[in-house]
Amino acid sequence: MRMETVTAFTDLEDSEVSRNCPVLGLDGATLHLKVPRPVAIGRPVKLEADDTLSLGEVSYCRQTEDGYIVWVELLQSLHNVSELSRLARALLR
Repeated sequence: MRMETVTAFTDLEDSEVSRNCPVLGLDGATLHLKVPRPVAIGRPVKLEADDTLSLGEVSYCRQTEDGYIVWVELLQSLHNVSELSRLARALLR
């Protein structure tokens, strides 16, 4: 499956954010993407694309000529984040 999406990728152990990481595909609950630096297997990560925030764990990392291919096992996803933020602000007023 080829996807035309990019995601912000955050390693939750060191809080480093990589922007504009191309999503290469989705196989079940495993997201395949390209990142600029290696990520250890088992690292918790956050992915932000479009209006969705996802949490997962790295299950694979392999170096390529221009970065690293990473597989992330998606554990939780929250959709319509902007609408939820708007609702939370309205409730706090």
